[in-house]
Amino acid sequence: MIPGIFPKIIFLIMILCLTIIADNAEAIDFKYGAALRQNVLLFNRPAGVDESLMPEKSIGSSSTSLRLYENLYWQGVLLSAAIETKSNFISSTGSIFSGLGSGGSLFGTSQPLEHWDATFDYITGDSSNLRTRLERLDVTWSMGAYDFDIGRQPLSLGTSHFVGVLDVVAPFAPGDPDATYKPGVDAVRLRRMVGMTGEAEIIGVGSKPWEYGAVLGRFRLLYKGVDFEFVGGRFRQRGFGGVGWEGGISDYGIWGELALFDRKENEEKWRGGWSEAAFSGVAGIDVNLPVDIKAGGALMYQDFGVRNTDDLVDVYDDAPFREGWVFLASAGYGLVTLHRQMHPLVNADIAGLVNLVDSSTLWQPMITISVGDNADMSLYGWIGTGKENTVTITKTEMNSEFGSLPTGGGFYARWFF
Repeated sequence: MIPGIFPKIIFLIMILCLTIIADNAEAIDFKYGAALRQNVLLFNRPAGVDESLMPEKSIGSSSTSLRLYENLYWQGVLLSAAIETKSNFISSTGSIFSGLGSGGSLFGTSQPLEHWDATFDYITGDSSNLRTRLERLDVTWSMGAYDFDIGRQPLSLGTSHFVGVLDVVAPFAPGDPDATYKPGVDAVRLRRMVGMTGEAEIIGVGSKPWEYGAVLGRFRLLYKGVDFEFVGGRFRQRGFGGVGWEGGISDYGIWGELALFDRKENEEKWRGGWSEAAFSGVAGIDVNLPVDIKAGGALMYQDFGVRNTDDLVDVYDDAPFREGWVFLASAGYGLVTLHRQMHPLVNADIAGLVNLVDSSTLWQPMITISVGDNADMSLYGWIGTGKENTVTITKTEMNSEFGSLPTGGGFYARWFF
């Protein structure tokens, strides 16, 4: 629940904004709007799950998000604010898969770093909840060659592809359809240009307690048509460093991320790789095929993942999974993506994950239709293959990562006002 000081701060900032607008109406660039997002999905009872744990043959859920935002620019200072109200409903409270919720991602949601609990909870039931969260409230200004950004704001690291390893502060889970807006984090950022194509940045992100936050350095530059990003520092009391790249060479698009992470011996089991640090990496290539299809492929490896299916049961208790910045449980994956524009207003996509440890696969097809200048809708689904797991009251035996994921589908729509 939001502390009592926050409503007063928000109220004072709103009064300040209105005062500035009233006194300087002609000198202010003021923009505002709203975004409404609706996600509805249905998934079945996975094979191998005991009926006593999930008596329903299928479960439905719904999520509705209303986001109000504003940008006020005055004399070189930009004030950005956004507040989002979200209602969630799921048809079952006793199912072991009720934690899937209504976000549409099979891998849950991340846990972004946050120092101030800027939320209002109205309903906190077992099957439904209603919450308002302050998602953005930050001020940006320039002073000479330096740019400053202070307050709650979105923060992305890496290339932002279907899977990645660098985006550790507030990542999206693989395949999350509701990835329009990043959750805001409490951050201070200092940037400056370096040369013609470079940018250096220092980032501090608050958490509660403070020592679990992040202190990061980032450097970006463009070299021969490829954007490079170097990032390093500490987050959640863990040191890390890495590099990401994205660009084009000849007729091919290339992208990837490589990173090393300190290990926490008391909070995660060593499952292979270098004992001093955990390596994670992904590298991909995209190509335009003659049949108007853009195809992509990638390979991913992570030391945090398991090398043996027997370890799948307890890997989710390791710190990276509990903290919400690692989602895939095995050490190696292959990724396949296909995209085709069926019509100027219709796009078709399919993404597939192949687990290289247990040979299970997960496929997510999606069709997106533009229904207006400021609206679109998507029909999506997911299909898992592999050895079925056995889940009963007395034991859980996982024979593959994707073999018993619930097959299902959903409808996702966005309206911008």
